[in-house]
Amino acid sequence: MKVYLVILLISISIFGCKSDDKELSPQQSPQMMGQGMNPQTSSSGISITDETLAEIDPAIKSYSEKLNSLLKNYVSDKSLKNKSELIESYIRYADYMQYESPVSPMKGKYRKALSLYRKALELNSGNSKVMAEIAQIEDIYKSMGRPIPSD
Repeated sequence: MKVYLVILLISISIFGCKSDDKELSPQQSPQMMGQGMNPQTSSSGISITDETLAEIDPAIKSYSEKLNSLLKNYVSDKSLKNKSELIESYIRYADYMQYESPVSPMKGKYRKALSLYRKALELNSGNSKVMAEIAQIEDIYKSMGRPIPSD
């Protein structure tokens, strides 16, 4: 009987403790070609902006700044060179998020990486590396029994 009571209490504490975090209010900024600066919300209700993620992992700031700089270049000059640099920046940032960043999956690690890979794929639809990375992240979500983020 005591064993069942302990199991019940553990179950209640694990499943009953639901986060009441509210979505942080996003800073309003002009959106340029879906660069990834628009706020996303993880399943825990935490806003997933580059600024929020950089509070957890300061290295994210440099990836974000580089990406934004290249995005501005591409918007003003859609040359093949600028496009290639932008695609590579999306991929480097996404790879960092997926494989190196200490941001936890619950704080948006995979969601951010998935978003960045998708943006790279929009610019280069035949990139097999990016398609494989997207499939890998989607498989992670499926294995956890969670819906795959659409943004």
